[in-house]
Amino acid sequence: MKIFHTSPVEIKAINTLGMFGDCLFFSNDVYTMTASTTVYTYSMEIEDEDFIDVSELYDEEVIKDICETLEVEEDDAERMLDGRDTAFDHGKDGEDDWWIQRIQGECAKKMGYKACKAFDEQGTVYIIPMLGRENELTLEEIN
Repeated sequence: MKIFHTSPVEIKAINTLGMFGDCLFFSNDVYTMTASTTVYTYSMEIEDEDFIDVSELYDEEVIKDICETLEVEEDDAERMLDGRDTAFDHGKDGEDDWWIQRIQGECAKKMGYKACKAFDEQGTVYIIPMLGRENELTLEEIN
């Protein structure tokens, strides 16, 4: 299946320095989340066996990291990891919630998948760690 990512900047190399580390967010439809006058639309092919549903994410080390970073109990960390709760449900802020999305993508990779299929304010989203995988992106258009 073809999925899409939009960006206000051309993607030449993926790094791990931003809020989402090396994770990019893709959807089944093109949508833009920037006020930039230039938008780059990329596509990527992904198969059903390439992704894991957020509800199936589980890793003890990842849960421990969430507990320590967000100062929450193990059950709460597990609920955030598998998408039953957001960080907001536990008194955290937007940046914490974005960090959880990053962790969901990283956990999927750790579990042997290319992506985590989750849900955000736009609907279905594929969170994909992309470091070293730039060649899998196809530039569809520049607006």
